[in-house]
Amino acid sequence: MSAEDQALVEALKESAAAQRESAAAMRDLAESNRAMVDLLAEQMADEVDEERESPTYLDGTPRG
Repeated sequence: MSAEDQALVEALKESAAAQRESAAAMRDLAESNRAMVDLLAEQMADEVDEERESPTYLDGTPRG
């Protein structure tokens, strides 16, 4: 194998390693984003439940 071929093989190995690292970082980011979405959805659902439990209308008058 020529020196050029060896250099090309080495460059391809480095590129593949960088792509694996990048893919792992993207997976971690996706998991983090999913956790954030789940947390926000839970908080918003709690807020909706609190609004439904309100014994008064927006103007403060009691409900029926």
